[in-house]
Amino acid sequence: MKHTGLMFMVLVFLVLLVTVPAVAAQNGREFTDPARQYKLTLVGDWRAVSYDDAVGRQKTEFVYRDRSEGLLKISREPLTGSLADMVHREEENLKIYRSGFEGSSSESFGGGPLSGVRLSFFSTEGNRKMANTFYYLQDKNAVWVLRFIGKRGSLDAIRNITDQIARSFKPL
Repeated sequence: MKHTGLMFMVLVFLVLLVTVPAVAAQNGREFTDPARQYKLTLVGDWRAVSYDDAVGRQKTEFVYRDRSEGLLKISREPLTGSLADMVHREEENLKIYRSGFEGSSSESFGGGPLSGVRLSFFSTEGNRKMANTFYYLQDKNAVWVLRFIGKRGSLDAIRNITDQIARSFKPL
């Protein structure tokens, strides 16, 4: 009888030991870029990588495991018309200039401080099949574009995580 209780306690301890770090990783780590005026929460295996570009400007990209698994680049662009028109123009340009462009879909996206459109499609880089998910988040007369690019079968399998990161995005 005493051994059963002890075994149960050990089992509970082992379950907690395994699940607590997994839950903590899903809660995320907040990243703030004071120079570019935004913050977001990195979830799971996403991490920030900072470097200086060719002219010495500080740049930050976000990597999922390694660059081939997932890469996030963030830009802010002026909005000169409607958001729907901007996304449509971008999609038409991607069809022309992105090698192997296929299977695009767009949908409204919200749930965070900003709302907008989520565009997803597949493409190729060299001989690698890639998944692409772009979030266009409207901020008054500007649009923040979160471009997630990664290996097909990897990035497209973690949509819940990319959605969570995009929902956490907030201009400062």
